[in-house]
Amino acid sequence: MLKTKFVRIVIVALISLFAFSAVAPAYAAAPAADAAASGKRIVVYLNQQRLYAYSGNTLVTSMAVHAIGTRRGNFSVQNRLSLVNSIVRGWRLPYWMGIYYVGRIQNGIHGPEYLINGGMAFNSLGCVVILTKANAAWLFNWAPVGTPVLIR
Repeated sequence: MLKTKFVRIVIVALISLFAFSAVAPAYAAAPAADAAASGKRIVVYLNQQRLYAYSGNTLVTSMAVHAIGTRRGNFSVQNRLSLVNSIVRGWRLPYWMGIYYVGRIQNGIHGPEYLINGGMAFNSLGCVVILTKANAAWLFNWAPVGTPVLIR
């Protein structure tokens, strides 16, 4: 009885942990040739909950994000999809840019989640969630596959 209850708790915890991550696409797009040449990079400061986009040494834009549980490190945009389904709860993640894997689950940068009931959410358990759809669309169109993503 106690063992069964423990197993249920572990399963619920794992589902909650990955509720906002996306299933990795079956393919990874080839890096854009101009990603490195353009000097574009994305820097996320977790203590500020803010994302900065640079072209060379020039700050192009910055935007508020929600990034709780996001891994620190140096990554790059691995794939881009205009809309991805979350693995749990049927949430839809707009302007998806995958940046790193946790096992077989990919975390990324995306816009606010569309809920089944038509609302929006800004939760994150590993992803960098851009707080406005307009900012998410801008970054999605600006950053090609291969763009470096530094999370500090």
